[in-house]
Amino acid sequence: MFPIIFEIKYFTLHTFWLFFALGVFATIYTAIHLSVRNGLKVAFLAEHSGKLILFSIIAARIFSLIENYKVYFYEFSGSSFLRLFYIWDKGLNIWGALFGFILAFFLICRKKDQDFFKWLDVIVPSLIIGLAFGHLGTFFEGINYGKPSSLPWSVNFESPNIKYTVPIHPTQIYAFLYSVLTSILILLGSNWKKIKEINKSGILGLSGIIIYSFFSFLEEFIRGDDTLNIIGVRISQILSLALLIFAGIVLYFHYNNKRIFKNHKKHKPN
Repeated sequence: MFPIIFEIKYFTLHTFWLFFALGVFATIYTAIHLSVRNGLKVAFLAEHSGKLILFSIIAARIFSLIENYKVYFYEFSGSSFLRLFYIWDKGLNIWGALFGFILAFFLICRKKDQDFFKWLDVIVPSLIIGLAFGHLGTFFEGINYGKPSSLPWSVNFESPNIKYTVPIHPTQIYAFLYSVLTSILILLGSNWKKIKEINKSGILGLSGIIIYSFFSFLEEFIRGDDTLNIIGVRISQILSLALLIFAGIVLYFHYNNKRIFKNHKKHKPN
């Protein structure tokens, strides 16, 4: 574990925030590249980037507060209330960020008469590449860790924040690997002849959401950190399964040319 890169009197560079910044940069760079390749206007993405980032952070924080309610709501006082807004304590939930970003982007696309599904093929691989960097950051920070394991690649974290003193699953590295794998599959799929023959936008983006959610669902079985449980099931596992099912339903209706959302406006050509 390597939570701090360097520290001076008035400044500390945390490894988590470095990888967070790298993830944001990778997401933006990939989105710009794919937008140009898919014939979409980069200006549209840039114009609304501030709103999208804001919605993502707010949603990520709200989900984190719900997931760790015992930490943030153990007392009612002015100081504890202010702590709810201290996002620099690394209390951000990945699923909240994804839900917030995609929902905000969908609403913006509807308002501006943009093809949401065509944008989805750009946004999803870009976000997953960014998440890959985020997962590396959580590894060095020692959060989102796994359960005890006897596998040869298990790791031992020396941190008071981790409740295990024995080797555990490096679930953060697992998440990094399946994020990279999902991104590669989507990008390769965009050049696959059979996919091109379908000639329907959104197929790759929705497939990427399904693949990532599936792997994340499996990961939750070996996660060892404490979180909110509903009838014995981790909240993150419920969210990943819900997103997987929802994306699958949308993919089915979209592929079969069935209306998904009512009063869907006709899109302006890009």
